[in-house]
Amino acid sequence: MVKNKALVLLYENMSMSEITLLTDYLTVFQPMNEWWEIDTVSSEDKKMIRSEDFFQLVPNKSFSEINFEEYNLILFSGDIDPVAVTEDKSLIDFLKPLSDMTNRPLIAAISSAPMILAKAGILKGVKFTAGLFEETYNEFDFLEKENVVRQPVVYDEEHGIVTAIGFAYREFAVKVAHILGYDIPDNSFSGVPEGHVYTEEELTFYMYPENQK
Repeated sequence: MVKNKALVLLYENMSMSEITLLTDYLTVFQPMNEWWEIDTVSSEDKKMIRSEDFFQLVPNKSFSEINFEEYNLILFSGDIDPVAVTEDKSLIDFLKPLSDMTNRPLIAAISSAPMILAKAGILKGVKFTAGLFEETYNEFDFLEKENVVRQPVVYDEEHGIVTAIGFAYREFAVKVAHILGYDIPDNSFSGVPEGHVYTEEELTFYMYPENQK
C-alpha cells in the first residue's frame, strides 16, 4: 500500500495548536493501517525548536533528506514572530524550489505562515488570506496585498494552496481534509453540541465493534 505522507515545517515560536486538529485527523482519527506518515523538518542539522507554548520539538528529517515529491501535503503553522522566520535564509532557500515545482503537494498554511510562503516566492499570483497586521502587508513588498482575500479560509485551487487566519483552525482542518478526499461534515471538531444531553450508550466505547451488544 502506498502510504500518504505529510511534511510539517518546524520553526522557533510556531503554533502547534493551529495544525494539530488536522495532524490528529490524518493519523489517530483513521484506521491504524491508514495512518498518514508525518515528517518534520527545521534545518539541515535537525536543530530542536521551541514552540510558542514552550514545547521542545526535535525534527526527524534534515533539509537534505527531503524530497518534496514524496509528500501529499506540506503544512505550515503560524508563528508569533514571522519576520524572524522569513529572515532564516536556509529555510527560505529550502522552500524556494516549491515555487517552480509542477505537480507539487498540496500546501496548507495558517495564521502568519503565508508570509513565509511569500518570502520563498510561493505565493506569487496566489489568492490568499493570513493573520497579519496591515502594517506588515504595507512594510514587505513580497506580500502581494492585492491578492489578499478577506475570508477565514481561502483555497486557490489553481495553485493548490490553502491559507487561513489563525482563529479558523477548525475550518482550516476541515477544508484541507476535504481537498485530500475525506468526506467529513463541515462541523467536524466543533466539540460538544450546545444543549445536547448524552445517553449512557453514546458514552460507552468499545475497542472492538464485535463486543458491542
